[in-house]
Amino acid sequence: MRKHIISGILILIFQALSAQINTDLIKKNVSENPQENFYKLLDVFKVNPSELTQEQLNQLYYGSKFIKIDYTIGNYNSESGTFWKPAQKRLSKSKAEKMVVEAESKYAINPLNKNLLDDMMNIYSALDNHKKRELCAKQKDLIIQTIEKSGDGKSEETAICVLTPGEVLQQLENLFTSGPRAEFSQKMRQLSDGSILTIYKIGDREVFVKLVGGYFF
Repeated sequence: MRKHIISGILILIFQALSAQINTDLIKKNVSENPQENFYKLLDVFKVNPSELTQEQLNQLYYGSKFIKIDYTIGNYNSESGTFWKPAQKRLSKSKAEKMVVEAESKYAINPLNKNLLDDMMNIYSALDNHKKRELCAKQKDLIIQTIEKSGDGKSEETAICVLTPGEVLQQLENLFTSGPRAEFSQKMRQLSDGSILTIYKIGDREVFVKLVGGYFF
């Protein structure tokens, strides 16, 4: 009997770890009560992200796809080759001083963009502001952790959930590095909730990736 109980507990733990996050519920939560289910969590994430539970991080990160943000990933991408370009590599202190105020104003609106966080870390490194750099690093680590824990990528039901096409391609790169390359195939289809499911297959290895909410920013 004890063995059966232990086996049952282990199965429940495995299911909890491998189950995909419920993006339908996240969308419902953020639509019905954005203050409680997004903005309040965002305020915590800005100053002490480690206080958020994984469930709260899921709600915040994936909920950002279903709420209007004044500085979106699309806005960042459009400025990637202009305003943000100096910060995409090691930059001088003088250049960092010239752009930090405007950069912080954009970062304060949407600190959920990993590329923007990389740029902020470069700016703060140039300014020797280690405290703010470490905050950005922690925020990025938690976003990566949230993506990694969204699913194991082994089935449609446990697909890895991402927000941008670039993150979809990143999962393909991870598949390439997981073993020798063999015959490659890719399938895509739109799900009933508007999300895009991509299935990458190399030989007998495959990964399921879900672009939450589809192609909009």
